[in-house]
Amino acid sequence: MVWAILMHFFMLLPAKESEAKDADAINWRNRRTLSWSDFKASPVQTAPNAALTSTSILINYRYNDESLQFNLTCVFYPHKSWTKVKTSHILAHEQGHFDISQLFTRKLYKELKAYKFKSETVDRDVQAIYQRITQEQADYQNLYDRETNFSRNVAGQESWSQRIEKELKETAAFADYPEQ
Repeated sequence: MVWAILMHFFMLLPAKESEAKDADAINWRNRRTLSWSDFKASPVQTAPNAALTSTSILINYRYNDESLQFNLTCVFYPHKSWTKVKTSHILAHEQGHFDISQLFTRKLYKELKAYKFKSETVDRDVQAIYQRITQEQADYQNLYDRETNFSRNVAGQESWSQRIEKELKETAAFADYPEQ
C-alpha cells in the first residue's frame, strides 16, 4: 500500500501508483537543492502565488503476524511544480517547502520506529500515524506560507529558513529511514 501527501495547495491525497514510480521525481535523501530548471510544469497564470512546489512523503509497508516493515521516500515532482517568477528569494522559499517535507518524513520515521506492533490493528495504526503526521505537515506548510507571506516577508523568510535548518539538524538521527 502506498500513500503520499501532495503539496498541491496542501491537499491530502492518496498517491497513485504512477506517482510512486515517477521517474522524474527528485529524492530529497542527500539534501537535493532545487534549481529553477526543476520546475517543469506550466504555471497557472490565474493562481495568486508566484510558484508551486509539489512534494510527497511516500510510504510502502508490509507486515505479517510478527512484524512491520516499511520504506519511506521524500520526493519533489518537477512536472507538477511551476514558477512564474524566477528569483533566488522565491527559490529559497520553495526549497523550504521541500525541506519541510523531509522534516516530516523524519518525524514519520520516528513514529513508525517507535510503533508497538499489534498484528490485529497494524494496518489501521500505520494509516492513522501517517494521516496524523501528514496533517501536521500540511498545517506546518500553511503556517510557513502565512508567516513568510509566501516569501514576501523577507525577515520572516530568513527566520523560517533558520528554523527549518535547526529542525533538520535536530531530527538528523531519523534521516536514515529505510527507503524504497
